Amino acid sequence: MALKKILILGASRYYSRCIKAAREAGYYVIVIDRNPDSDGFQFADEFAVCDIVDKESVLKLAEKHKVSAIVPINDYGVVTAAHVTTALGLRGISPQVAELCSNKLAMRNQWLRKSISSPKYAIAKEKEEFATAIELVGLPCIFKPAHGIGGASRGVIVVENESEINDAIAFTQSFYDDKSTLVESFVISESEHSVEVLVREGTAHVIAVSDKIKTDLPYRVDKAVLYPSSMVGKRLEMLKSVVVEAIGALGITNGAAHVELAATRNSFVLFELGARCGGGGTADPIVKHSSGVDQFCEYIRILAGDEPVSLEPNRSLGCCYYFLTPHMGEVASVSGQQEMLNSKGVLDAEVFVSAGSIITDVSVGTERSGFIITGGDTATEALRRASSAEKLLKINYV
Repeated sequence: MALKKILILGASRYYSRCIKAAREAGYYVIVIDRNPDSDGFQFADEFAVCDIVDKESVLKLAEKHKVSAIVPINDYGVVTAAHVTTALGLRGISPQVAELCSNKLAMRNQWLRKSISSPKYAIAKEKEEFATAIELVGLPCIFKPAHGIGGASRGVIVVENESEINDAIAFTQSFYDDKSTLVESFVISESEHSVEVLVREGTAHVIAVSDKIKTDLPYRVDKAVLYPSSMVGKRLEMLKSVVVEAIGALGITNGAAHVELAATRNSFVLFELGARCGGGGTADPIVKHSSGVDQFCEYIRILAGDEPVSLEPNRSLGCCYYFLTPHMGEVASVSGQQEMLNSKGVLDAEVFVSAGSIITDVSVGTERSGFIITGGDTATEALRRASSAEKLLKINYV
């Protein structure tokens, strides 16, 4: 019997593991990316150079190959996948649901209609509108692009006093053509979390919950993401319940969700949701190692209409997604990468800087200098291993 064909939207180095896993799971894998030198191309059965936001070109390609599933791996792909999936009558989400899941303002409006707890917010575009918005939500507050997709905390900044407003507006509005800005109250939280979920036939299965460590204010970039969460018992079950409710409110019935939220003393506050697996190495190797669930392959099985192997975690091992944020300066040389990769517990790692690179203050995720993914029996052990591996990397400055 011929293998089912699937089309994966994106083929960067981050997703090479997922592409390989999809083939090993028994699918005929076609991948597209606008970058002709995409690392993931070498692991696919077929590939094409195509921009994943070009809906009509992707539709023609999917029709030509008679694919059984369109698999988005980032927010740009989610919108395209919804269009193509609907046109071909495949499993997935509708364009209307994709809009709710990729437009922060639409998402917040829907959660408000459904009484899902999220920060107080207002919308602003022109400078005079920011004063009104800030008066409504109060200080401190957060600015973020209202229609911005792509993750990595692009344009997200905390404003603590009035003297910071103009610089914050300039920062937030520098990332996208649409200058609409979400102005929301700053949540004083006990902890922040991300949650990985698979949804099949309207039933949401929480696969993994993390604890997040953020860079210093005013920016909101992940410095480390630890699995499993230290939250346990009834409070953890409450978190899962809130997440499931938030997913249902947006209308996701088949697919995946990556949810970001904060825990306050008495409740949980939803920040945002992506209708796909978590970015980078989250699905593979992190969630796979920590929970025992092959999240990305199960995601494919759901979209392809195949019977899942397992949608419930069967273990709870430690894992750490650790990001490199060395001090600022011009790099003269980098050494120790192989030693870092060979360090105990390291599942994956990469350094993004080399001689001549300028390391700046980290205001968005793309300015981080690399990452280390480690595993261990506990989250604490995984974090300790990541820290030990980082010490093996030597960055010399001019």
